[in-house]
Amino acid sequence: MELQINHTSVFSKNLNEYEGGKRFIINQGGSRSSKTYSIVQLLIFLCLTNPNLKVSIVRKSFPSLRGSVLKDFLEIMETLNIYDVNLHNKTEQYYKFSNGSLLEFFSIDNPQKVRGRKRDICYCNEANELDFEDFQQLSLRTNKCLFIDFNPSDTEHWLYDLLKDERSVLIKSTYKDNNYLSKEIVTEIENLINVDENYYLIYALGERPISTTRIYSHFKQYVDEVEYTDYCYGLDIGYNHAMALIKVKYSGERIYVEELIYESKLTISDLMGKMKDMVKDRQPIYVDSARPDVIEELRRIGLNGQSSNKQVKEGIDYVKSKEIYINIESTNLWKEYKLYSWKSKGDQVFDEPIKMNDDGLDALRYGIFTHKKKKFNSEYTKIFVM
Repeated sequence: MELQINHTSVFSKNLNEYEGGKRFIINQGGSRSSKTYSIVQLLIFLCLTNPNLKVSIVRKSFPSLRGSVLKDFLEIMETLNIYDVNLHNKTEQYYKFSNGSLLEFFSIDNPQKVRGRKRDICYCNEANELDFEDFQQLSLRTNKCLFIDFNPSDTEHWLYDLLKDERSVLIKSTYKDNNYLSKEIVTEIENLINVDENYYLIYALGERPISTTRIYSHFKQYVDEVEYTDYCYGLDIGYNHAMALIKVKYSGERIYVEELIYESKLTISDLMGKMKDMVKDRQPIYVDSARPDVIEELRRIGLNGQSSNKQVKEGIDYVKSKEIYINIESTNLWKEYKLYSWKSKGDQVFDEPIKMNDDGLDALRYGIFTHKKKKFNSEYTKIFVM
């Protein structure tokens, strides 16, 4: 059977370096450069043309893996009309081709897999999420080649040291390498030059930022449910941007958060339907104060809609002072956390966030900043009166 694989130049460049025997094939790219999709296409091609090949695709967390690379894999297999559900073990998350080749998916939070059996090829997706020790364990158990992709949003990272290894090769790609993009997407990417210099460097040109402009750097992830003594919700309203509902839970000095809704193209009516089924309590839901209509709609369906405190810089400073943990299933929120940045120009950084990658984080800030300030004021009033 002959297959026609429509691909970009990124596919060809990675194939050439693989056939040339490079150990570390590192893909540094901007937004929509096709690097992830192209590498998955290539791995499928290699599995089809090399019997008994073993390939591992790895990312920091499995929810992130499921929503990105696994999704691309299934789409490509369906497009090629070669997907066979009987060959896909969805419990163990591997696909065994009829020629004996095997492609498996797992996350770094599965130590048994990380330190398990050897493989021929390993693909580290969004490798800037991985610790060097994680990468080293994967490399020690990989016989032939490691494909790596990352978005160069960090000014310093172990990946930049790996580039100096003589066994490494760097493949840079941008949206210009992807001839399948619509004009609308291209215009949106090119318009980043009018948003922020560093954003344009990273997401349009695929280059390292000039300076560190990330707003948050101290969040951690958690896996298991925790006991908490107080909680609330934060809600950010959007349409083309995501509608984001975040639950904020307090456990001692620690704050645990998780995304409950993160979805664009929702009407207010759609949102109310989802929230009526999802929120079964009278805890406060802090909403953008510029949307009193939404607050009123929440109250009409029996929920406790409240106006949020929208002091942006003060709210960010307050969140920075707290110990924050994001649920590992909250992949959109974690992505925002990694990208949320101050505006900058040259070496100058401004105390104003870029209005991108902020839907969930705005909701998080509404909940954390408003709830604690209101609670403090209420308790202070009681003490003062007595």
